[in-house]
Amino acid sequence: MPSVRTIRDWWWRVRHREAAERELDEELQFHVDMHAEQGRRLGLGTAEARRRALVALGGRERFKEEMRDERGGRWLEDAGRDLRLGLRALRRAPGYAAAAVASLALGIGAATAVFTLAYAVLLKPLPYPRADRLVAVGHAAPGFGVERGGLSDGTYLHYRAHSRTLADLGAYLDRVLNLTGGDEPELVDAALVTPNLFGVLGARPLLGRVFSDAADGPGAPPTVVLSHALWVRRYGADPRIVGRTIEINRLPREVVGVMPPDFHFPGPRTQLWFAFPVEPASSAGLRNLYLTGVGRLRAGVEPSEAAAELQHLAATLPYADAAPERLAQGGVQARVVPLRKEMTRDVRPALVLILGTTAFVLLVAWANVANLALVRAERRRREVAMARALGAATRHVARRALAEAALVAAAGGVIGLAVARVGAGLRFGFSAGELPRLHELRVDGVVLAVAVGLTLASALVLTAVTLAAGHGAGYSLLRGTGRATAGREARWTQRLLVALQVALSLTLLIGATVMARSYRQLRAAELGFDPTRVLAFDLELPFRPYPTYRASAAFYADVLARIRELPGVVDAEAADLLPLTTLPEVQLVAVATEDAAPGSTASETALGLATPGYFAAMRIPLLAGRGFERADLAAAEPGVMVSAAFARAHVGGTTAAVGRRLRIGERRAQWFRIVGVVGDVPGATIAAGARRAVYLPVLSDPPVDSAQAARLPLWPGAETIVVRTTVPPGRIVPAVRRAVHAVDAKVPIARVRTLERVVDGALARARLVAWLLAAAAGTTLLLGVIGIYGVLSYAVSLRTSEFGLRIALGTPPAAVGRMVLRQGVAVTLVGIVAGAGAALALTRLLRGLLYQVSPHDPAAFAAMPALLLAVALVACWMPARRAARADPAAALRAE
Repeated sequence: MPSVRTIRDWWWRVRHREAAERELDEELQFHVDMHAEQGRRLGLGTAEARRRALVALGGRERFKEEMRDERGGRWLEDAGRDLRLGLRALRRAPGYAAAAVASLALGIGAATAVFTLAYAVLLKPLPYPRADRLVAVGHAAPGFGVERGGLSDGTYLHYRAHSRTLADLGAYLDRVLNLTGGDEPELVDAALVTPNLFGVLGARPLLGRVFSDAADGPGAPPTVVLSHALWVRRYGADPRIVGRTIEINRLPREVVGVMPPDFHFPGPRTQLWFAFPVEPASSAGLRNLYLTGVGRLRAGVEPSEAAAELQHLAATLPYADAAPERLAQGGVQARVVPLRKEMTRDVRPALVLILGTTAFVLLVAWANVANLALVRAERRRREVAMARALGAATRHVARRALAEAALVAAAGGVIGLAVARVGAGLRFGFSAGELPRLHELRVDGVVLAVAVGLTLASALVLTAVTLAAGHGAGYSLLRGTGRATAGREARWTQRLLVALQVALSLTLLIGATVMARSYRQLRAAELGFDPTRVLAFDLELPFRPYPTYRASAAFYADVLARIRELPGVVDAEAADLLPLTTLPEVQLVAVATEDAAPGSTASETALGLATPGYFAAMRIPLLAGRGFERADLAAAEPGVMVSAAFARAHVGGTTAAVGRRLRIGERRAQWFRIVGVVGDVPGATIAAGARRAVYLPVLSDPPVDSAQAARLPLWPGAETIVVRTTVPPGRIVPAVRRAVHAVDAKVPIARVRTLERVVDGALARARLVAWLLAAAAGTTLLLGVIGIYGVLSYAVSLRTSEFGLRIALGTPPAAVGRMVLRQGVAVTLVGIVAGAGAALALTRLLRGLLYQVSPHDPAAFAAMPALLLAVALVACWMPARRAARADPAAALRAE
């Protein structure tokens, strides 16, 4: 290993080459003079003494070489010389250099860019001390319609008190809070956290303190912690913010701390944390698993061990609603999953698929470059043989090949890394809420190491192929007898590489076709509403100024009336069950019909509020019955409307639903009566299908007071306003904001968006996978076609004389062309057979991403091989045509 001084001296000699040569000349002259002086003392003449001195030193150039070796860094000089020679050789072959660099840039760039995204989202450790010990804690209760739930108050308190596998257990829930007290009110994303949660995470504040059980437990004054972004943006990074009182939901709250800029829990949009001590519970609340649990495992404990312990503790819950038969009815199972895995569970399949697809592109790029290298090596075999005949050792040939390959790979790696940096800077087209941990996306040391590793691997692949192709370049080649065997081996290698390219191309083509058909099905899916020119925004009313149903409903009635008067507005209504949105836990409730069997489990249903004109404004059809009326709140059994999906599942269809009774919530005695059935709209995603929903009325002039309205399980506190317009919705946003503030200047509007963007966002993941697969498939198809054409063209160029002789001896030119065509088709068919088998495996991985399309879609498996074969025939035609036109006279003259 060279020392730092050796490298420094070498670098000085590179920068001051003339001065270094003068030093060598001076040192040589000194030694010559010393030896000549000894000769003169022995009686020799000056000229003779000088001649014998040079002979004793081994000659001028040999002496200099020995001195360079003694100084060290010779290998660096050799490497520099090899790189210069390699660069000169690449300049003489610009076509090869451009094609090889482009192929590697494509492969390395795609692999590095996708790894950058996958590493940030899936692989990068969470930014907390000993993050590998953090786990998400919750339950699954399929019998209650809960596939992935969290904790209730009762389960949280019981597990925290008795668990021995968890060092501590915290919990949180997401909320949107109204932040006032400044120039402009705003809704901020907040997390209500148990006081110990920051301790579970091991998070430390930038200013002040975080919550604790001692200071912020039950009965303590309410306190908040600010995010760094909110502190800078709204409070000007005032260091005196700690201890200051701010207004949240019209109530004063003391700021006790500010978190550092790299703390983003549970997500990048979280701007405020509110102390939320869990009070002693009276129920296990197995249907109300609204808290997201976060625990820290004790040393040496695995998540499976913690899950087994919590499952045992669930059987000892000290609550009446957690009896063994109740647990069995719900199928309650404790879930303990590594926190990083839980945070990325929804996007992991798509990202793993894209990462694997990118590996295919890289393999095809390597195969293409290997084919180019084989062609180039074949053309330079005589040059290599000449170098070896003149005394070049094998290591010198290998070093020269490595230098040339390193230059090509380095150029491809630099371009690929630039592509990754651009992609990371643009966040690959995603917004902050579409992918977890997207704010951590950057090209860091790990990504750089991967890019360097791929570059080195590419250089080694190129070098290995070049050396293998030139292995037989010896004296026989100079005599004209060594080409045939080596050429035949190289051609077989090229054909195998082309078959690999065809196989990978077909695999991605079929996968892209299946995914594209799925995306097309999603685009064509019946939404049940019209999103064209509809503006949506959220309003959140604080409880203190709006404590009753009547007060809240009056606020929304006033706001809607003002918005309807704006120019360009067709209609304005309010609801909180907007299509293609995820609902909070409080709106997923148990609903049972009057004729449900005794002891049967009530259905998990989406529960929401809507103004009477909401369905008409959204173009959701009324299928049976009528809309909301004022009398629906005055009746003993308040009127509700249900979706067609709910009617089909529970009351025998849309017509039979009208007039039927249902009970909302397991512990409520209140009954409701269905007055109308409306069309279906999708739930959180289009693929999830129609949402089973029950709608409660929001009336502008309710005939009841607040006590009577308490029969309703929801009040209109947080609603989404939808505004249908005749103009581009973005134009009316300022006027809408003024209309809201004219009613209450302290109520902010939040999440302003159009429903067209909501629909587009619901298609984002499917569109991303489809486009990336299509891009990868198109790239590999192009590289595969180029490979087929290149191999056949090279084979024809080597066998031109043979083809000419065949034609001279009577073989029809068309037969010669067909022979070449058969070779290309044979290679293509081998690749198609292999690719079809690989495509079966790929499409099985796509199963969870497909919508109304089979993973083994016959159209894709029939059309894509035919397309690839047709394209391959076109690529084979030109070399075959050139072979058929070989000149017999020229071939005879050459012989």
